[in-house]
Amino acid sequence: MQDFDKHKANFFSFLDSIKDEKNIGIISHANCIDGVASVVFLTEILNKKYSPVKTHISFLAYGFGALSGLESVFYNEGIKKVFILDLNADIDMFDEFEDLKLKFDVCFIDHHLTNPKLKIDNKVIKTSSENCTALVIYKFGEGIIDYEKWSWLACVSAIAEFSYKNVDNLKFIQAHYPDFSPNDPEKSSIFKTVNKLGSLVIYYSKDSLKVYEAVINEDFGRIDQIHEEVSSEMERCLRDFEENAEKHFDGGLYFYFFKSKFYLGSKMSTILSVRHRGSTIVAFSEISKTNMLKMSARNNADKLPYFMSEMFQYAVNGIDGAMGAGHPNAAGGSFLAKDLDKIKERIKEFVEGKLHQ
Repeated sequence: MQDFDKHKANFFSFLDSIKDEKNIGIISHANCIDGVASVVFLTEILNKKYSPVKTHISFLAYGFGALSGLESVFYNEGIKKVFILDLNADIDMFDEFEDLKLKFDVCFIDHHLTNPKLKIDNKVIKTSSENCTALVIYKFGEGIIDYEKWSWLACVSAIAEFSYKNVDNLKFIQAHYPDFSPNDPEKSSIFKTVNKLGSLVIYYSKDSLKVYEAVINEDFGRIDQIHEEVSSEMERCLRDFEENAEKHFDGGLYFYFFKSKFYLGSKMSTILSVRHRGSTIVAFSEISKTNMLKMSARNNADKLPYFMSEMFQYAVNGIDGAMGAGHPNAAGGSFLAKDLDKIKERIKEFVEGKLHQ
């Protein structure tokens, strides 16, 4: 991992600075295995190094005002030191993020694309997209946390984030799960656990803290029950996709609008990107009790024709209330429901432009 030693030194420099603090703020990406696992590993490090330590954990989805809304909470609890994990705060939340850094001492650990405006210093740990945040923090914790106990979660996060496309990360996964193959990941023994954690994230999409609690307490019985319920709904939507998805550019791009009691967009687009390798899958769904829609995109091609993150940034540019960010292979966003047709046209315009370059 490029610059790993430098990143680790910066992480521990910040960690050493909190030794006299009684309460630590942790902000992480909601509705995401990587975001949850990152908190698991960080709290394990904190508890082993500074036990007992009190943490205020907040899982945030992308949205205007999400970061600024935590300021009064942190002030009331006397929090001065804050970790932000796996949250692309320097893109759509840049102004809020910069403001938060003026008011609190912030360590930012993330693997999404970097905003050119972001000032990189020793409290900003930005890794490549393939080095997911949870795996990075897990490796920071070598010799502190129980490596054998939590190796499964590090591998699950790495697989969920497609981090195995990095040779070193693939070797890490295969050291624990020799049957894992990047050419057919679904046949590996660990992939069942990836699916189960994915179902847990979906089930508790409005309260990722419950995902964290189930994982930290290793409540696998409850996780299995939830997985069965979510999987049944997922299969219904996957069948519906094959019948009703909009197909463009000879199958190079699919739009799929679905309704479900669960938010399945991210996991569904991931599954479909494997089944329709090389195609861009864009799933749209309603955000309950709002006039907003969510969108999730994934393309699992060995050689990407364009970045999903750039596609969504192009699609939302200049549209009031719209946000879009993510990785080269996967991205997410939200926008007002009335702008659905406009967003679709923007995406088609972007894709057509890339295909004709």
